[in-house]
Amino acid sequence: MRILFATDASDGALSAARYVAKVFPLDAEITLVNVLRNPVEYFPDAAVAYNPDIWRQEGMKFSQGVFQTTREALGGRAVKEIFREGVPHQVLLDMSRDYDLVVVGKRRKPSLSRLVLGSVSQSLAHNLQVPLLIV
Repeated sequence: MRILFATDASDGALSAARYVAKVFPLDAEITLVNVLRNPVEYFPDAAVAYNPDIWRQEGMKFSQGVFQTTREALGGRAVKEIFREGVPHQVLLDMSRDYDLVVVGKRRKPSLSRLVLGSVSQSLAHNLQVPLLIV
């Protein structure tokens, strides 16, 4: 089984990692993916100071910490790690074609934030062509 595991090392993602470690066999192939959005999408005025190369380098450093924390929650399983830039739900939709299952942790956002910002898991639930596990 090939599992695409979206992680940001949040409480929800780490809970999902611990669940996957308990439920799925050791021979399951797990790929961790951390997706960071371009900061200019949130703060258009930041475009003046935005340097894509520095953003990518810092994003990759940040992702290494995310991956380390998630690996620990998975009980030290061997995993593949992928850092991506983009809109999280779209990146995951595109990547999911090569996997049997997509796993995400549930976010505990206030309902107004979810209404305004949307939800990665909600978007995936409506658009994925493979099974989705939300923990």
